[in-house]
Amino acid sequence: MLAKHLFNSVSLVAAAITAFAAPLDKSKISADAKWLLHLDVDAFRKTTVGEHVIGQILQPQLDAHEEFKKLNLSLNVQNISSITAYGSAFEKNGQGVLMLTTTADVKKDLDTLAGMSSVVGADKKGLILLQQQPYLLYCFNKDVFIAPKVADTVLIAKSQEQIDNARDVLMGKAKTLAQNSEFGGYPETPNGFFVGMADGFNDAEHHMPPQAQVLKEARGGRVALGETDRSLFVNLVFRGKDEEGSAKIQQVLQGLVALVSLSQQDKDITDLANATKVSLQGRNVIVDVHCPSNELIEKIEAKHKNKNIAQNGDDSETQKKPKKKKKKAKVSDDAADKAPVENNAK
Repeated sequence: MLAKHLFNSVSLVAAAITAFAAPLDKSKISADAKWLLHLDVDAFRKTTVGEHVIGQILQPQLDAHEEFKKLNLSLNVQNISSITAYGSAFEKNGQGVLMLTTTADVKKDLDTLAGMSSVVGADKKGLILLQQQPYLLYCFNKDVFIAPKVADTVLIAKSQEQIDNARDVLMGKAKTLAQNSEFGGYPETPNGFFVGMADGFNDAEHHMPPQAQVLKEARGGRVALGETDRSLFVNLVFRGKDEEGSAKIQQVLQGLVALVSLSQQDKDITDLANATKVSLQGRNVIVDVHCPSNELIEKIEAKHKNKNIAQNGDDSETQKKPKKKKKKAKVSDDAADKAPVENNAK
């Protein structure tokens, strides 16, 4: 049972980390990165949507797990500042690194969890301290490596080699994305809480689904999310490999928006399609979408309530079953009481 609690606690920590980064700092990312995802948690908290998601949904779910609270870990949703993930390939199992910026004492938390693994005899599959020099490194289930103190960043990856490479970047021993122009050429990034970028779509051609083959005409892309004037915005940019490619991408996107607007019966979807703008600036095809934050919150809240109702409904049905059985038993007893009377009458 303790081993199960340990696994659940580690899973909750991982979920809190990956569920939701300070502004993007390209000097912390390897120059060979082909894709990156960055979430500014500090900025997300200040938005109307972020305040609701963290305060009304995520935090209560974490608080509901007693075993997680009993661990008294320093890492929590409130002291995470940023999350950044990047990789040098598009393959499903390709190399990637997750970077976490936090004021929490992650070393202390990992020592606590490693100690629990040792107590329950889960050293081989649990969390262990792998090395102390030349830097602290922990390993979970033999396939997740964690370096808790590299500058002000926590590094998480699927191999020690990836941790070594990411650490060299942070220590200034390797080239960074700030020195690479591959992710350049885009319009200025709107102020937001999330940005995702990818470069070299042509290299990932065989990984693209048939519906996304138009991306073969793009050299790269960027998506940014944020909130302005209580309205959530999505800014999507595709950089065509040439002018002809950019024109093709624009035509396909405009066609998709028109198709959705004409064929969908859902008013919310058609309104969103009608509010979508597709424009062309040089080789950049830009898609802008805006949605009032309060409408998005209402939809999130409704979905969350429906989920709770469904769960509670299942519980209610389970609780009703014994009552139905008891009622049937009572009817059988009454019938049994009447049986002798009928026999006597005969």
